[in-house]
Amino acid sequence: MAYEISTPPNTPPTLEPHASTLKNFMQSFYATSDNPTAHEEYAREYFTADATLIMGGKGAKGHTPTKIFFGGEDDLMLFGKVAYVMKKSAELEGSGGGRQQQQQQQQQEVLELDWSARAEFVFDEEKKPRMRYYQVYLDTAAQMAAAQKV
Repeated sequence: MAYEISTPPNTPPTLEPHASTLKNFMQSFYATSDNPTAHEEYAREYFTADATLIMGGKGAKGHTPTKIFFGGEDDLMLFGKVAYVMKKSAELEGSGGGRQQQQQQQQQEVLELDWSARAEFVFDEEKKPRMRYYQVYLDTAAQMAAAQKV
């Protein structure tokens, strides 16, 4: 999935080249975040060793970052939508071949929520960014209500 994040037309030119670098960084970050097999890359490539990471609720997949806003050359906020897959297992009993069989059936519901995030960065000697602070903001009440239904 390709991620295209727009920037407001009034982004100050004084924030370049950091604004373009950070926009590309965040597009790559969400693509990696949505890949369930890329956990090590996610931690190694995008965060400092002492980073603060604050997320609401459970893990998600299917980020759709929409717009990014810069508070400085090392600070940004962005918003978009995220898809949470709510799963619940139910045991079903049946008979087959004269003996009782138990099967598990998974019910799932996809819940799409609005979210926003704030990130602060440091740049290494090669001018490569890494997040030193990342906090996600979302409405966990909607997530909990959907979990009750499943």
